[in-house]
Amino acid sequence: MEDIPLIPAKTIISKVSWSEWFGVNYNMNIYRGCSHGCIYCDSRSACYQNKDFDTVKAKESSLQIIRDELRRKIQTGVIATGSMSDPYNPLERELNLTRHAFELINAYNFGVAIATKSALISRDVDIIAEIKTHSPVIAKISITTADDRVCKKIEPSASSVFHRFEALSVLDSVDNSFKSRP
Repeated sequence: MEDIPLIPAKTIISKVSWSEWFGVNYNMNIYRGCSHGCIYCDSRSACYQNKDFDTVKAKESSLQIIRDELRRKIQTGVIATGSMSDPYNPLERELNLTRHAFELINAYNFGVAIATKSALISRDVDIIAEIKTHSPVIAKISITTADDRVCKKIEPSASSVFHRFEALSVLDSVDNSFKSRP
């Protein structure tokens, strides 16, 4: 993991106080920062004290921390990811931390709520489908415009709109496979 920006972490999964509104019980951020460069992003706000927000950093020992935290949870629930950092950022292609976190979430029978602007979510459709066999799954892909030229201006490093629609189609096929079961 040479040349990968890492930051120390004590916890990865935290209990949320707003579960009634969003339908989640926990929040998980494996990464800090975001490289999409969206002009409307409020996560760059000074109140979050992340001076180098455009540089994505992985949290050290995140999978071990997640495993230990899931093991200690008394009650299962839905774990949200993507609130402050897209779980499918460029580092994820190499590190697979989000995918492996979902494997742990599956093993401990938790559900997941994913928010992303990346088509990379379709890579993990198999584990997302597996989680859905026992727990709730919510997959949200933000699409701010249907025009790729406009998209490149307001979200310069996010997946193209075309690829996000393709990812939605892949996720929809998983959802439809559950609907067609006897």
